[in-house]
Amino acid sequence: MNKIKNFFSDWSWKEELWLAFVLIFQTVAWAINNETVFMLIMTLTSSLNLVLGAKGKIAGLYFAIINSAMYAYSCLSIPLYGEIMYNVLYSIPVSISAIILWKKNTANGGEVKFRTMSKKFLINTILITIVAVFGYAQILKWMGGNFALMDSLTTVVSVIASMLYMLRYSEQWLMWVIVNALSIVMWIMVFLSGDHSALLIIIMKVVNLCNSSYGYFNWKRIAERVNQN
Repeated sequence: MNKIKNFFSDWSWKEELWLAFVLIFQTVAWAINNETVFMLIMTLTSSLNLVLGAKGKIAGLYFAIINSAMYAYSCLSIPLYGEIMYNVLYSIPVSISAIILWKKNTANGGEVKFRTMSKKFLINTILITIVAVFGYAQILKWMGGNFALMDSLTTVVSVIASMLYMLRYSEQWLMWVIVNALSIVMWIMVFLSGDHSALLIIIMKVVNLCNSSYGYFNWKRIAERVNQN
């Protein structure tokens, strides 16, 4: 019990309320849509990953590993090859690496030492992302995947954002805002194509979009506070 109290000791009541709302909302949406337990666990681990991640909690990374494996499996039937390859071959190894790196870069108070990007670093990141999106889209078309450009956008931006996440850069949350917005559009397309189970994933992505916006501002605040000490 003391461990739970200590874990939430730096949370405001608004942050605790947001976490409770996200978990309850996802569960209610799952029940209304009469989906499988698999879908419930997948959506809850996604939300826990991002809500805890936005607070700078290493525990969120463990949920990220579980969610990546389950999300990749859910993409098999569509198929979204970019999403599958990203989650299995990249997201899981990066999350494991992030756990190790974050633990090595914590302040005396236990907070992770987050960073902000320089203007040059930011511009180079944007240019690399644009080139990679169009190049990867061609590969996905050649493989016969559906929604190749959209799949490439979400995958490439996710790859770069995950690397920045591992390296503790606050700006990675802005990339996740883009990823989640694009993912919402992509899963709406999947839903309209006849896969009604996509509705729960759309709800999950909307929640993640809201949380990514909060994550950016919270990480910047933590970075400024830790760097001043």
